[in-house]
Amino acid sequence: MEIHERPCDVEGVRLLDIDGGLDHTNTEAFARKMHDLLQEGSPRVVLDLEHLTYASSLGLAALRQVHHHGVARGGRVAFANLHSAVATLLRLSHLDRQFDLYPTVGDAIRHVAPAQPDAAE
Repeated sequence: MEIHERPCDVEGVRLLDIDGGLDHTNTEAFARKMHDLLQEGSPRVVLDLEHLTYASSLGLAALRQVHHHGVARGGRVAFANLHSAVATLLRLSHLDRQFDLYPTVGDAIRHVAPAQPDAAE
C-alpha cells in the first residue's frame, strides 16, 4: 500500500491516493502517516480509494480511525472512488453509514472544502 499526495485546486484540502491493499502488514504505518497528516493543520482530507484493492478488518478499522480523528479535530475526511469490493466491505460492516462516501473526487472535495464567504456580503 502506498499513499500519494496530489495537487488539489481547493486551498486547505489535501487529496491523497491510496494504492494497493490495506491489511495487517501496513495498517499501522497507514494510520501513523494519516495521523501525522491530520496533525499538520489540514484536517480536510479526501482519500481517493480508486486503487485500494483490498481492506482487511484491520484496514477498515484504520479507515474508521482516520475518519474519527479528522472529525475530532474539527475537520472533514471523505472517501471517493470506492472499488466495488471495498464498497461491499463498507456496506457489510455498516461503515458506509459513518463515512462520507462520494462517487467522484470532485464531489468529495466539494464536501470537505472550507465554506466560502458569500460574494454579495
